[in-house]
Amino acid sequence: MPPFVWHGSIRTPEIAEQAAYYGDGFFANHIFWPKEHYMRLIKFYRQRYAHYGHGTEQQAIVGLGGQAYIARRSQDAVKEFRPYFNEAPVYGHGPSMEDFMRSTPLSVGSPQEVIDKTLTFREHFGDYQRQLFLIDHAGLPLKTVLDQLELLGGEVVPTLRKELAAKRDPQVPDAPTHAARVRAKYGEAIPRQPRPNANRGDNVTGASPYQDSDPAVQTTYPGH
Repeated sequence: MPPFVWHGSIRTPEIAEQAAYYGDGFFANHIFWPKEHYMRLIKFYRQRYAHYGHGTEQQAIVGLGGQAYIARRSQDAVKEFRPYFNEAPVYGHGPSMEDFMRSTPLSVGSPQEVIDKTLTFREHFGDYQRQLFLIDHAGLPLKTVLDQLELLGGEVVPTLRKELAAKRDPQVPDAPTHAARVRAKYGEAIPRQPRPNANRGDNVTGASPYQDSDPAVQTTYPGH
């Protein structure tokens, strides 16, 4: 069973078109740019997903990025993260941290503040299936990143899962997982266990390299 495929993009509509054409997921970077940019990309992907007959716009599979710095108290989060923000080249040495927080998905604050801001993503993009967080950014030391993981996994993510699930439209599909894909294809039966042939030095042309494949099925690639 092949894995579910995501096509990720920071700014390229051609990637959204490719994801829609194949009926794959579209993962918007959604870290450094304003939400309006990603609203356009995701809307385009949803429209093209429906155009190619994979389902409704609402049923398109969307993932989003985000970034956060979390502390028990919002004042501590701002104080602790500001030196890293000010020195990190990726933030451009331009806008203040507060301006960057207002114009991009960056969240710096308490667990509840991060939860509240992340919940607004659904208002801008509709129901979506995957949320990733960048937390090892701006040169943060390992100990700090591990502390971030504890707060993110222990307090932020459980609440987000509960809140987003409660608001999700029943027509919106669940997040794709490999286990669900295997179950949908094989049910309660034992999934196929591919047995590879001996390495013949060329596993990209000709027949499949697996013993139980149909020899009549030839693998073809552009240019061959």
